[in-house]
Amino acid sequence: MRLRHNASRDAGLTAARSARKGDGTPIDEWSYEVGWPVRPLPQAEAATTGRWLVVGDTGLVNELGRVAGPQRIEGLESGALADDEVLHGALNRVDRVLFAPLACEPSAGAAYRLFHQARRLAAAMAAAASPPKLFIVTRNGQPIAEGDRANPAHGTLWGLGRTLALEHPEIWRSLIDFDDAVPAELAVPRLLAEATGTDGEDQVVYRQGVRHVPRLQRRVLPTDAVALDGDACQLVIGATGNIGPHLIRQLARMGAKTIVAVSRNPGSRLGELTESLAAGGIKLVAVAADAADEAAMAELFHRFGTDLPPVEGVYLAAYAGGPVLLDEMTDDDVTAMFAPKLDAAAVLHRLTLTTPVRHFALFSSISGLTGSRWLAHYTATSGYLDALAYARRSLGLAATTINWGLWKSLADSDGDAGQISVGTGLVPMDDQTAIAALPLAMNPAAGVHSIVVDADWPLLAEAYRTRGSLHIVDDLLPDSAGAALIPARDWSHLTPAQVRREVEGGLRSIVARELRIPEPELESDRPLAELGLNSLMAMAIRREAEALVGVEISTTMLFNHPTVAALADQLTKLVAPVEDSGHDAIAALSASAGSTLDSLFDRIESSSVTAEEPA
Repeated sequence: MRLRHNASRDAGLTAARSARKGDGTPIDEWSYEVGWPVRPLPQAEAATTGRWLVVGDTGLVNELGRVAGPQRIEGLESGALADDEVLHGALNRVDRVLFAPLACEPSAGAAYRLFHQARRLAAAMAAAASPPKLFIVTRNGQPIAEGDRANPAHGTLWGLGRTLALEHPEIWRSLIDFDDAVPAELAVPRLLAEATGTDGEDQVVYRQGVRHVPRLQRRVLPTDAVALDGDACQLVIGATGNIGPHLIRQLARMGAKTIVAVSRNPGSRLGELTESLAAGGIKLVAVAADAADEAAMAELFHRFGTDLPPVEGVYLAAYAGGPVLLDEMTDDDVTAMFAPKLDAAAVLHRLTLTTPVRHFALFSSISGLTGSRWLAHYTATSGYLDALAYARRSLGLAATTINWGLWKSLADSDGDAGQISVGTGLVPMDDQTAIAALPLAMNPAAGVHSIVVDADWPLLAEAYRTRGSLHIVDDLLPDSAGAALIPARDWSHLTPAQVRREVEGGLRSIVARELRIPEPELESDRPLAELGLNSLMAMAIRREAEALVGVEISTTMLFNHPTVAALADQLTKLVAPVEDSGHDAIAALSASAGSTLDSLFDRIESSSVTAEEPA
């Protein structure tokens, strides 16, 4: 790290230090890491019946056939996944499916291939009359410590798997990672044990025979912020996106004097920023190029050290594509999402093998660790980027990956990302405050992997656990025994009619706010699903309704009583029962709570509700 005096840089470092001291900019409160505690698998009886379909690794097929006893084992080559008739035939009467691709080159092409194969397999399984359970086995797809070998192509499957757990809980079982050196004879007994495991862990990594599971944990970033070399050049990919300008300004605060901003079509969008930086003696060079085009990027790299200063740092913050359910995803959807992130990262990695850099920062997402419905292709790219950073570090190369939370500029935008609700548990982070974590996360003492996210973890867990287990947040949740009870409100001084009016009035305000509808335009007798209600809004409405009436209610109540008027009627019965009706009201609530959550989400999706999951 450079230590020469530079007034602009010193001001930027001061800002970074201030951001971590609690002066209204709580970077320390947003800083996390993934720990990998040891969790031995509880003993369970081995399965004595069942039928496995193993896709990919023939070594696992043969070993399973040797030791699985009465369980029937069948194999299917990965290439057969492209044939719908063959695939559906192979899935007939199968209980468990093991997708176990062979270790492969850690290339972008391999990542595409594995993603498409897993996507087709999952869609076919979900369409089965009796869906089997899916196990995904990777080789070095999920590193757990700096220095671990890592295969970014297999890392893509970890990002995908975390979303599969949410989109298709009916088929989901687990992700299991082994080192590539582990032979089938050692892997198979652990796979069979995981298949009958009872601890509910669905993300497992085995290293040296020891079983690890992921847990988000709080951490403190280093106090020293990285300073950049004013005589060198910084390369920013994704310069015109929501985060790009904030990133460029942050690099300037860190001491950068020349910043090359790459965008496929920068146009004049960087004009104002260019002028602003020039006033401070900082040169912003806009380059129109596709970062996934290796020839175009190689041409740019040839300029470093000639008409541009030598390149010191590479920063990938590009994003494109949009939300789509995995079952409806097309190859074009995947390419649109993968190209600016996964392909660009692979290109930049190769080019920096011969043009070494001091910094190589990848902007990943918290959703790559938690999963996110409608965004399997996005979470897959995060899995690739995270694994690539570990792979580079194992080669002795610079690399930092940061899983960012929800940027406020995205939350406030009019696009799909702008529809994200704090009801997911992710709290929008002020862009300028969050980006100040960059020079701290780039400090070598921070390690290869950092997480910067503001979240209401109990709320996030509640939102996600309607579909999956999400054990990764377990260590951030309070002891349920200490959870606060809802304070009971005294309705005794009101008649049932008065209670009904107050409850409906309060509900109208809550529902209008969550659905973003002017309250006068809200129709009390219209089904909420027709107004745009989704599962996360339902949970937010439920929490506010609980506070309104002082009674615990279930999320499913909103779907069993799908209009404001019907819900108001039901809540009135709970808080102001007429004579001898208390038992009936309690029974009604119990029946409501007993409705299956799968039915809840089926109703939402059948109403063509727009996605509002965390991105």
